[in-house]
Amino acid sequence: MMRRLIAYACLGLVGLPLAAHAFDRQALQERLEQTPALEGHFTQTRWLADVDTQLESQGRFAYVRDEKVVWQLETPVEDTLVLTPADADDATQSESARQAGREQIAALLLRLLGGDWSALDARFTQTLEGDADDWRVELTPRDSALAERIGEIRLTGGRYVEHLEMHTADGDRLSVDFSDQAPLTPEAIDALPDADTR
Repeated sequence: MMRRLIAYACLGLVGLPLAAHAFDRQALQERLEQTPALEGHFTQTRWLADVDTQLESQGRFAYVRDEKVVWQLETPVEDTLVLTPADADDATQSESARQAGREQIAALLLRLLGGDWSALDARFTQTLEGDADDWRVELTPRDSALAERIGEIRLTGGRYVEHLEMHTADGDRLSVDFSDQAPLTPEAIDALPDADTR
């Protein structure tokens, strides 16, 4: 009996490293790829360090794999951004104040949900912790030019991306919470605005 208990304990110890490494970047990507089209609500909070001000906005987003992200601001003003994969590089590399917010978030979601981790890997070091139901990713710029604009990006989630936080080099911080997320129906996809709405 004691020999059997020792054998089970040894098997358990052998299994620990495998379980700890089972959830990696590829596993996370496969989990996110299970939903090819997604919609939901977002609440975005931006802290402006130089004026010590907090700005909050809310709206809806929709994502269609390999096609686009639709970012619809509803409050405090109404505005719609449609970002395609062709636009993603321009948005993530832009230095303008306008693009440093919503367009960089949309481009980042397009990269993450679209499976383009390699594009992110070329520009960010990535640290993944947790498991399929509770994970956290930290992205840190690799090159000094990008680091002059972005300090770090943190994402957390489970089935979907639930929270995104971006710290800029000048002390500003952008926080986005995603809620009420659900797969898009074919009819809802057809009703989404096209990229020329931008």
